[in-house]
Amino acid sequence: MLVNTELYRVFYTVAKCGSLTRAARELFISQPAVSQAVKLLEKQIGGTLFIRTAKGMDLTYEGGIIFEYIEKAQELIDTAEHKFKQLKDLEFGSFTIGANDTLCKNYLLKYICAFNKLYPDVIIRIKNRTTVDTINLLRSGKADIGFVNLPADAKDMDVAECFKIHDIFVADKKTFESVKEPPEYQGLKEMPLIVIERTSTTRMLLDEYFESQKITLTPSFELSSHELVVEFAKAGLGIGCVVKEFVEEDIKEGRLFEIPLKIPLPGRGIGLITPSGAPIKFAAKRFVEMIGGKQKK
Repeated sequence: MLVNTELYRVFYTVAKCGSLTRAARELFISQPAVSQAVKLLEKQIGGTLFIRTAKGMDLTYEGGIIFEYIEKAQELIDTAEHKFKQLKDLEFGSFTIGANDTLCKNYLLKYICAFNKLYPDVIIRIKNRTTVDTINLLRSGKADIGFVNLPADAKDMDVAECFKIHDIFVADKKTFESVKEPPEYQGLKEMPLIVIERTSTTRMLLDEYFESQKITLTPSFELSSHELVVEFAKAGLGIGCVVKEFVEEDIKEGRLFEIPLKIPLPGRGIGLITPSGAPIKFAAKRFVEMIGGKQKK
């Protein structure tokens, strides 16, 4: 038997109020509509649920049995609605971010701290992955939002650039002073270069750009993270290729020095990715709004 759940809601309210009039007032519908709903429910289930008295509406024995179960169901519905509201208000919940270590430390951390201060009961899970792996996490439903280096092969995702970055070469003071004039790209081949390893999107984009200029770089060091490139450059081991926006404090404090190129490297973007056409969790959506990200194709 398939009964419209709205009829049960009217039945529950009438039984609780003990009156058609009071039930109509609570449901914000007319008394005839309440009476009609009760009659329709009784017809559909094939039995009398109420005894109409001068004082109002009393449940029959059968109606009382039905009420016990409908009351439990209504309590569950009320709880579900309350939990849903708590999720909307970010009183609890969770979401998962996919991003590499460098983006987490240098770009996302300040937003994560601000979000946590506003919504301390929302759990944020971080999965540190490369751009390719982050996209795959979203495809498999193991992450809600991701932050990746652009351009990225994510045609089935919604992608929005949310931050512009620029690759530069830096060194310690001694190495910097040994470079007499801004080098051309070809001159970089003769320098002790420190770069991130080939498996990273950043390195692949760097190699692709130099190959388009007919240049193949032969680094002295290939490291697993941007942070290690920075530390090796500080230690005077060579000239590191880093993201300018992520080393501004080191440059300002004199721990690193930018080596200007005759032709600066082209800028690139950090992108927010989300599953295409799919809604994201309330908490994840609020985090995206906080960083100023807008979902678009």
